[in-house]
Amino acid sequence: KRVHIVGGGLGGMEAARVLAERGHWPELFERSDRLGGNLLAAGAPPFKEDELALIRWYGRELRRLNVPVHLNTVVEPELAEAGYDAVIVATGSTAKTFSLGEGAPVCTASDVLTGRADCRERAVVVGGGLVGCETALWLAQSGKRVTIVEMLDRLMAVNRPLCHANSEMLERLIPFHGIEVYTDASVKSWAGGELLIETADGPQMLPCDTVILSVGFREENSLYHALEARVPELYLLGDARKVANIMYAVWDAFEVANHI
Repeated sequence: KRVHIVGGGLGGMEAARVLAERGHWPELFERSDRLGGNLLAAGAPPFKEDELALIRWYGRELRRLNVPVHLNTVVEPELAEAGYDAVIVATGSTAKTFSLGEGAPVCTASDVLTGRADCRERAVVVGGGLVGCETALWLAQSGKRVTIVEMLDRLMAVNRPLCHANSEMLERLIPFHGIEVYTDASVKSWAGGELLIETADGPQMLPCDTVILSVGFREENSLYHALEARVPELYLLGDARKVANIMYAVWDAFEVANHI
């Protein structure tokens, strides 16, 4: 079958690899100028270099299997359904954001990790999940003064089980690098170089010139819904179906591609 794959993140690349190995003709379309999706940001800190190695491995595999890859290509519904036997939507996820008022220096962890946003000297990372903790550690190792604000009662409390190599390293290195942590706390507003947070002990003002949001991701599946009534054989996979982790994205993509 000729299979149109939309999205060059981990799920899209794994689906293309498996389809090509099984004798189909996948064609991969990615809107940015690089393959990798959210894995590019995840692999930015030096201690996460294996993520970038995984992207490079997939690139070599797709070249070996002669899978056509189209970068800088935004897929509209008309293009997705034209001349293909099946369409796989692997459009990933986007970072959740919220406002802290006009003029607040707010950006996402993904933007900081990929260099799309600059981090100044005093940073507060909002969200103490795995991504937030890794971002905070990377910034602290780069010489920034970093604070983590987490709504739950401990860091890395969601999306468990986590890899012990990751979580145990972070639990030790965060205090080692002097990263201040507030749990059971929420952010309220930013003004005049200070971030107002609400803690169990009452309101606190944190000196802050960069607010980095790491509050999770939202499935990006608008193209899938636009194609539901137009494409007979249509699949949704990876983060576009359910935001999870690397293991889930690979397994999900393998299962979908293996049953086409």
